[in-house]
Amino acid sequence: MASNPQTLLLIFPFLILSFVGAYNITQILEPYSSFSIFNNYLTQTKLADEINRHQTITVLVVDNSKMSVIFSYLNEILKHTMAIHVILDYYDINKLSHILHKSTLLTTLFLTSGIANNKLGILNVTNMPNDIVIFGSATPEAPLSSTFIKVVITKPYNISVLQMSNLIILPGIEGAKQASPLATLKKALALAPMAKPTNSTSHAPTTIEKSPASTPMEAPNMVDSPVAAPMDAPKAGALGAYDVPTTHFSASQNIVCGILGLLVGVIHLGAF
Repeated sequence: MASNPQTLLLIFPFLILSFVGAYNITQILEPYSSFSIFNNYLTQTKLADEINRHQTITVLVVDNSKMSVIFSYLNEILKHTMAIHVILDYYDINKLSHILHKSTLLTTLFLTSGIANNKLGILNVTNMPNDIVIFGSATPEAPLSSTFIKVVITKPYNISVLQMSNLIILPGIEGAKQASPLATLKKALALAPMAKPTNSTSHAPTTIEKSPASTPMEAPNMVDSPVAAPMDAPKAGALGAYDVPTTHFSASQNIVCGILGLLVGVIHLGAF
């Protein structure tokens, strides 16, 4: 009798493992090559890990020939689209055929994202005549565009995999792709280099207009006159490098004028 508690302690971890992580969606879909793209997207978007953490789940899969419609989606939008195909409940052929009032709303994994407004995270499933079951987004005026084809695999009452005729595309999902933050960032980076030549070009006319070369006769008077001093400040603010040759030019003129004055004085004295 004393050994019974010890035996329970030994098998308890295995009992826990049998309930936690009781299935692996990627391993379940791996033998079905026709669902390989769908399976790869579950791995790429990390949805497979989220699916495996749920004890009760239904996955609506679509074969490779119908997956091209989302090939261009960015990863975030791709994840939202794939998550709408994961129902947070167990549904098999028997349960689908006994839907009350022929129509019901199903909660999906996308609803847990917190951004599924306006019923984006909810599916509408409806029983039609001739045992046809159709699925679609529960958002207003969204079409029921995907038809149930067959049961792929079930593990009551943990996981069920059902094949659908088409992907369920959320209304406005393509607009969300175009308005993604990545696209906005690319546009901003593309426009940023264009601002540099525009700014430098705008300074060019100011520099040319205030260059000493444009007013050669007035330059010495502007330097010596106290009234001209306020006009020098904006010229230095625009491009200070142009002040250096202006100062040297004025000093050289003063030296030359001084030498010429001395020569004139010497010649004048020599004449006497």
